[in-house]
Amino acid sequence: MKGNNPGPRGTWWYVWRLITYQPVWWSANAVLWILFHLWPLAAGLLAMTFFNSLESGAVGLNPLSLAALAVALGLGRAAIVAGTSATNVQDHFRSRSLLQRNVLDHVLKTGDRAASGVGETISTLRDDAETLAVFADWPFDAAAGVLFAGGGLTVLLAVDWQVTLLVFLPIAAVIAAAQGARSALVQARERNRETAAEATGAIGEVLAAAGMIQAAGAEADALDHLGRLGRKRQEATLKDRLRGLWLDAIFQHTADLGAGLVLLTAASRMRSGEFSLGDFALFATYLMQVASFTSFLGYLVSTYRLSGVSLIRLLRLVARESPGNLVAHDPMLWRRPQSHLPAPTRQPGDRLEVLHVAGLTYLHPESGLGIRDVSFTLQRGGLTVVTGRVGQGKTTLLRTLLGLLPAQGGNVFWNGRLISAAATFLVPPRVAYVGQEPRLLSGTLRENVLMGLDVDAKLLTSAVHRAVLERDLTEWPAGWDTLVGAGGVRLSGGQVQRAALARAMVREPELLVLDDTSSALDSETERAFWQRLRQQGMTCLAVSHRPAALLAADQILLLQDGRLIAQGTLQDLLETTDEMRRLCAG
Repeated sequence: MKGNNPGPRGTWWYVWRLITYQPVWWSANAVLWILFHLWPLAAGLLAMTFFNSLESGAVGLNPLSLAALAVALGLGRAAIVAGTSATNVQDHFRSRSLLQRNVLDHVLKTGDRAASGVGETISTLRDDAETLAVFADWPFDAAAGVLFAGGGLTVLLAVDWQVTLLVFLPIAAVIAAAQGARSALVQARERNRETAAEATGAIGEVLAAAGMIQAAGAEADALDHLGRLGRKRQEATLKDRLRGLWLDAIFQHTADLGAGLVLLTAASRMRSGEFSLGDFALFATYLMQVASFTSFLGYLVSTYRLSGVSLIRLLRLVARESPGNLVAHDPMLWRRPQSHLPAPTRQPGDRLEVLHVAGLTYLHPESGLGIRDVSFTLQRGGLTVVTGRVGQGKTTLLRTLLGLLPAQGGNVFWNGRLISAAATFLVPPRVAYVGQEPRLLSGTLRENVLMGLDVDAKLLTSAVHRAVLERDLTEWPAGWDTLVGAGGVRLSGGQVQRAALARAMVREPELLVLDDTSSALDSETERAFWQRLRQQGMTCLAVSHRPAALLAADQILLLQDGRLIAQGTLQDLLETTDEMRRLCAG
C-alpha cells in the first residue's frame, strides 16, 4: 500500500509472506471458505428447478426428493462450517503469533521500544498484529466472493440481462464512498491506536509506581491523569467506530437498494409473463448474495486501508532491522511446549580469552551525545570498571558494545574474531548483561532466576552465593517459592539487584556485563559481591562509581564527554588524572 508508506514493499507483500508461512493451513481454510460462499449457487439452481416444475406441471423433483436434497445440502454446509472454524482458528493464530514473535524477538534482542514506550508496544502487539493477521484471510474471501458473484451474475444474465445490470449500479457508489472516506478512516484509526497506547502505558506506569504515588499523596492526581487519558481514548474509539459503522451502513444499504430495484423490476416482468416463477426464485436466492458482494467489496477496501496503518505501526518496532524481518518465517513449536529451556550449548570458540574494542562510536540522534572512538581490551578473569561523571556515556558504551544500540563506528573482536552481529553473538553463554534497573516478573524467585532454564541444584546454589543472596533466601519462609510481585515490588532494591545478578550468574557467562548493578547494595554486601566475583575468576565489565568496585578493579576506564581519557588502576589514575581525583573527592 503506497499511500500509507509501509516501506519499500507494499502491504500485499507482507500479506503474501503471512500466507506462505503456513500454506497448508491457509489453503485448507481457503478451499473451505470458497465452498461456503459458493453453496448458495446450488441452492438457487435447486429452487429454480423446483418452482419451474411446479409452474409447468412437468415431472420434476417431488417434495420427498427435494427434502432429501435440501437435507444433504444442509449437512454438507454444516460440515463446511465446522471445517472453516477449525482451519481459520489455526491459520489466524499462527499468522498473528508469527508477527508477535518477530516483534518480540527484535525488542528483546535490541531493547528497542516504540516512541511512546511500553504502552504503544503492547497496543501494537495486541491490536495491530490482530488486524494484519485478519487481513491475511481476506484474499480467499475476496476470491470466493468474486467466484460467487461471477457465477451468480452469469446465471442471472442468462435469465435476464437488463434486470441483472442493475446490480452493478451500487458497486460504483460503494467504491466511490470507500475511496472518499479513506483519509478519515486512516486518521481515526491512527488516533484510536495512539490513545490506546497512551492509556495502556499510563496504567502500567501508575501500577509500577504505586508505592511512590501513595507516599507522595498523589493518588487523586494519578486518577485524574488516568481519567483524562481514558476520556481521550473513549472519544477516539467512538470516532473510529462511528466512521466504520457509517461506511458499513452505506455499503449495506446501497446493496439493499440495488437488490430492491432489481426485485421490483423482476416483479413487473413477472406480471407481463416475461419472468417465470422459477426465474424469480433464482433471482430471490442469488440477488441478495450478489448484491451483498458490493458491501463486502467496500469493506475489503476500507480494511485494506486500515491494515496499512497497522503494518506501519508494526514496522516501527523493527525499524532498525530489515522490514522483511517482521514476517520472517520461524519454525515455532505449536504442539510440544517445553516447560524448561535447554542450557545454552557452548562451542569451543565461546571461551573468552581476550575481548578487544576498537574505535567504538555511537551518538544519540536527538542529543548528539554518546561515545566517540573508544578502544580498550579485556583479559580473561579481569575486572574492568567504567567510571565517570553522570552523562559521560557509560551506559551508552555498554549498550553499543552489546549491540543494543547500533554502532556508528568501530569494531569488537572476540579472541581476535570480528563480531559482525553483536546483538545475537554477545548473549548467553558468552555474555550475560544486568542493566541499571533490573526487571523481575510477577512470579516466584526461582522462576525469576531460572527464566525457564533447567540447571542442577549445585549450579543454582553457586549462583546465589556469588550474588550474595543466600542469607536473604534462608530468611524468607517460602524460600525459592517466595513471590516477588510485579516488578519485584515485594523485595528491596538491593534484593532485586542481587536476584538479577543470580539470574546472570546461573548462566555461567564468559563475560559478565553490569551497569551500576550494585548501587542499591549496602557497603558490606557490595564488598562481599566484588570479592566473590574476583575469587571465581569471572571476566567482568562493570559501570560503577562506587569505591568498592574501583578498589577491586584490575583496570578502570575513565570517560569524559564520551571519550576514553584514561585507563589503568585506581592508584595510577589518582596519580596522573585530575578528573579521577575530582571524581573520587566528590
